[in-house]
Amino acid sequence: MPTTKAHDDAGAQTFTHPEGLELRVRDLTKLSPSQADRLRKEASHLLTQAQQEFHDALFGRNGSEESFERYASARSELDSAEDWALRVAKALHRV
Repeated sequence: MPTTKAHDDAGAQTFTHPEGLELRVRDLTKLSPSQADRLRKEASHLLTQAQQEFHDALFGRNGSEESFERYASARSELDSAEDWALRVAKALHRV
């Protein structure tokens, strides 16, 4: 599930996984409170989206190869979103 985000310093970019957004944060010590809040909100939004997609894929399984692929993709996306949200939380906590 690709994610498109617009950033102040660049045009809209599409990332397959949330880790792509992490590259946009160069120096966390220079973040303003509003930028840190926006980063937290993005992490929360991505995590919520991934959880919803995983839930839909989990309960939509019908034994077909297509439903298994959807489930596997959703599980991978959720793992990535969880990892990225934890990295953001730890990084902002240190700042």
